Amino acid sequence: MDRMIESPSTPPPRVSDDLRRILSYADGNPMGVAAILAHTRGRGLQTMVIILALPFLSPVAIPGLSMPFGVAIAICGLRIAMRHEPWLPGFLLRREIPFAVLDKTLRFGIAIQTRLEKLLCARWPIFVASQPATMVCGFGIVVSAFLLSLPIPPPFPLTNTLPGFAIIFIALGMLERDGLVIALGYTLCLLSALYVTGIILLGGAGAAGIWHWLSGFAGSSG
Repeated sequence: MDRMIESPSTPPPRVSDDLRRILSYADGNPMGVAAILAHTRGRGLQTMVIILALPFLSPVAIPGLSMPFGVAIAICGLRIAMRHEPWLPGFLLRREIPFAVLDKTLRFGIAIQTRLEKLLCARWPIFVASQPATMVCGFGIVVSAFLLSLPIPPPFPLTNTLPGFAIIFIALGMLERDGLVIALGYTLCLLSALYVTGIILLGGAGAAGIWHWLSGFAGSSG
């Protein structure tokens, strides 16, 4: 009887609620990855990768985080693809995030997640309703994490942001069974791959020149 009362009245947990709980727990102190992930208990690997990808939504690369967090996200993606339990190696779990970074990241993440959660609904089941679909989602996260972790220097913008959003869209779509959002994540992953490939093929000088030309063109158009 209790279960019948709680089920319709209790809303399902949302990622934004997890982020608020983590921020409240930190209370002005740095927080280790292990403690952060402990607060996603019951929410699975998808919530882990969303939290780990949040710092990369800024257009500017964050020094020192892309490699370890990219590795952590890739491990989570592989475990999602293989339907394994959450796990990360000790050297990643022991890493601490300063509160200033944590506070800015989580508040930004709460704002984004709250807006996205209003738009999410169960649709396009072909992207989420089978084991092969889950494997593709996991490997999509792995590819995006690899692109995110590449040490691409300035002045190239969005090298972290595009794969970061791809990871979040795929993981959030899995949590909410929203195939449209997963498809958007795949699209961003493809765009990230094309962008990084263009930088590599053109070389630093060529890609920088194109970027400056595009920036000047956008400025003159405005």
